[in-house]
Amino acid sequence: MKSKTVALIVTAAFGLGLGVSLPAMARAEDSPMPHGCSTTPAELQAEKKVVLDFYRPNITLRELIALIDPSYIQHNPLVLKSAAEKHISDYEEFKLLFTGIAASGNLGGGNVLDSPARRGGRAPQVVIATAECDLVTAIVRNTRPDPTASPGTTYERYSFDTFRVRGGKLVEHWDDQVITTESVQALRKLEQQSPSR
Repeated sequence: MKSKTVALIVTAAFGLGLGVSLPAMARAEDSPMPHGCSTTPAELQAEKKVVLDFYRPNITLRELIALIDPSYIQHNPLVLKSAAEKHISDYEEFKLLFTGIAASGNLGGGNVLDSPARRGGRAPQVVIATAECDLVTAIVRNTRPDPTASPGTTYERYSFDTFRVRGGKLVEHWDDQVITTESVQALRKLEQQSPSR
């Protein structure tokens, strides 16, 4: 009798738990787009294309800057700090940063705007891109040296960039950057290479 009672209680508890979780799972699958979002699948694809163009190998500095709206809002704390120290807009800091990167790889001395926006024309490798409403998130694969292993040993690390896209332009950006002494020094070194200085 006692084992039947225990079995009944376990079955009831399991049934209640499942009954609670099934509607939650259904809600997660059937959840509507965020309030006010009416983006079509074609618009989502167009927004993803803008973000993927940002990561395109050999994109020139001119093409990269053309993707950014002058009202651009930056949430990367390192770039925000740098812009605030110079009393310039997020857009101007973006241009200064990528001009420094392009200039560092422009050994031929031509117009830096027509140079690759990234050294050697290389670009981060996007492994996943998702879009919802006007937001596109890119998951990027990075290879880093392993400081705990023998020289030349690397490991894969993944980071993200989320962009708000409006009118075919990148208007806002978030990522997982942290401020370190090394990152501040590297940013300052890049900006010193900018031809506008």
